[in-house]
Amino acid sequence: MSARRRAAGTLVALAVLGGTAACGGDDVDTSTDPVEVEVGKSFSWNGFTVDDGWTLKGVERSVNGNAVTTPNVEGSITNTLEEERAAIFEMVFSTDGSPIATLSCSAATMVQDQSQQFECPGLSATMPDDYDAVVVQEYVREDGSSSS
Repeated sequence: MSARRRAAGTLVALAVLGGTAACGGDDVDTSTDPVEVEVGKSFSWNGFTVDDGWTLKGVERSVNGNAVTTPNVEGSITNTLEEERAAIFEMVFSTDGSPIATLSCSAATMVQDQSQQFECPGLSATMPDDYDAVVVQEYVREDGSSSS
């Protein structure tokens, strides 16, 4: 009898998992794993889709009387999930696997299939002149603590 219950429980669990997967749709990627992207090309991440044509531009700023160029990314992003939510993520520009500029990106709250402009102001980064990879990943909040 307990083997039959285990088998029934397994079937129920598989049915629930299958139903959950069906709700998300086969074409909606809800993974928050880092994904490598190409500047200006569309990509999907965490149930969001970024349209072709997003840009990386340098913005001249004055810091302590010195002119610096910081990166700024802008584009259009769409929420592909049924829940209302905002987009918050990071873009990391790197060379040979070493990060050289990390930008925090965000867009306003959206309902399913709604698009918004997103922006990634690299206020604390220097414009990356030479990079070989751009990775989109979860936003990592620095807590200001130190381990020293």
